[in-house]
Parts: sequence; C-alpha cells; structure tokens
Amino acid sequence: MRSPWRSLHDRWRDCWRKRVQDWVLRRQGSDPPQLTLASGRIYILPTVPGLLYAAMLATMLAGAMNYNNNLGFALTFLLAGAGVASIYHTHRILVGLRIHYRGAEPVFAGDPLQVRFSLVNDSAEAREEIYLDWTGSAAVPGGLPARQSRSLCLPLATSRRGSLPLPRLRLSTRAPLGLMRAWAWVHLDARPLVYPRPGSRVPAGQATDASLRDRGDEEFAGLRAYQPGDSPRRVAWRHYARSDELLVQDYRGGSTEDCRWLDWERVAGDADTRASRLARLVIDACEADAAWGLRLPGTRLGPARGRDHLHRCLAALATVESPGDPQR
Repeated sequence: MRSPWRSLHDRWRDCWRKRVQDWVLRRQGSDPPQLTLASGRIYILPTVPGLLYAAMLATMLAGAMNYNNNLGFALTFLLAGAGVASIYHTHRILVGLRIHYRGAEPVFAGDPLQVRFSLVNDSAEAREEIYLDWTGSAAVPGGLPARQSRSLCLPLATSRRGSLPLPRLRLSTRAPLGLMRAWAWVHLDARPLVYPRPGSRVPAGQATDASLRDRGDEEFAGLRAYQPGDSPRRVAWRHYARSDELLVQDYRGGSTEDCRWLDWERVAGDADTRASRLARLVIDACEADAAWGLRLPGTRLGPARGRDHLHRCLAALATVESPGDPQR
C-alpha cells in the first residue's frame, strides 16, 4: 500500500511537471511537421554520475592543494577538461537534427497507434544514442550515422475513439560519457484518428432505416455464424480468408443486390455505444462485399461499397457526436 507521503509527492510532481510543460508550450508554441532542432530549445543538465564525477574532482582538487601535489593538479584539471568537453559533445548530438512527422494510420480504440517519424542527420559526424519517447512511455532508440536518415515508429496508447492530440515528444541523449543529459521537446500540432472499437454484432435489421432503403426486395442484414445447410454462395469468403471464422451473409427479402442503410438514430445507447455498434455493421458489410449507406447527425455517406467507403464511414464514426451529448 502506498504511503500518504508518497501519494502527496506524486501529486506534487505531476502538478509541477504540468506547469513546466505549459510554460514550455507557451514559450515555443506548436511545431510544424518538419523542423530542425535549434540550440535555444535544447536543455542540458548533469546526470547522477555527472554529479558524482564533479564531487570526485572537487575532492581530488582539495587533496592536491593540501599536499601541494603537482601531479594531482594535472590529473584533476585533465579530468575536469574531459568533463567540460563532454558538455559540448552531448549538446552537439541534438543540435541541427531534423525531424519529420510522417503521420499515423488510424487504429481501433484500445490498439496502440503507431506514429511514424523520420530523423535526418546532415552533419559529417554520427549522432549516437538518441532516444525518442512520449512523456511516461518507453524510449525508442534513434541513433544516426553521418549523413544518413532513419525511419521509426513510436507506439502511443489509445483508450477511446476520436481525434487524438499527440502528447509532447522528447528527444534525449547521454552520449558520449553519460555525465550530461541533453533533451528537447517537440509539440506537434497533429491529431490522428482513432476509430471506434467494433462492438458485438447486433440483431439483423436493428440499425436499418426502412425509409432510406433502396428499391428491391432484399437487403443485406449483416453476418451470422454458419449453419449446416447454408448456401456456399452466401459464405463471407473474404472474412474467412482473413480470420478463419466461417460467417454467412444474412439477407432479408428476395434480391441480393439491395443497399442497406444504417441509421445513427435507430441504434440505442450513448454516442460511443452507437459508434461502436455501427462500426461493427459497416465492417460486416464490407467483409460481405455488400453496398451500404450510413446516416449520421448532419451527414450522409454512400451508398457505396469497398475499403475506401469503409474508412470514410469509420472516420466519420470516430468524431460523430449525438446532438444532446456533451462535447469532448
């Protein structure tokens, strides 16, 4: 069980960290997708080994002065010079580094978002032991040889659908000696999409708006589990090839070429529940290679079919809100 003092310390630390982050953001503002790290935005402080190294030099200097030992003075000043030189080299690793934000493919809520970056080293010297991380996440190494570039992905946890603002990105290094630590913050003005997590399959026809149904005797009503006697022509073979789950296209009526309209207002629940259930329905329709349309508050998509239409519908479901729901 955590002690009250520990909890108080954590709250004080988080509050102080947030104040520092807000101050840095006001000072620097948002960064463009492509930027070069300038000297003025790089911070540098001694590490714990660096502080111990300084204490050791102070002790050596006191001993050399006490015994008037010239060799002691020479060794102390030699080691002090190496420590001072390490400050310059640690700072140099980050100065002039170019960072390109390459975007992120949308994922479903709960899956990690893979944010892509490119690092470019235009200098004639290698930039070793560079690490990239979000605040509080594991660091990803990004060292670069001379005059080369590197692409890397940083995972970012997601919890709910919507337009996700990126947290601040930190680039840091302790090379070459580990005595100093230099870092820089990057505040990207980007908001990649997080699709709603597909919910469980709803009963056939629950979200269909009959008033928007296209002409014909039959409409696609979703996917259901295969039962002995079902026609092989109605098996969702694309879905089976991807997941080894044998499902059957369920239709109501006579013609198999009808378009099914999915209506936001006909799905029960709050905004997140509706978006989750409709996400499941549009994915099922795409897996069955059926045509569908989607009606949301203030917009209407389709009718159409295919992967492009699926991603348009999921992107709309990621940000849609019911008129009576509070804004995020």
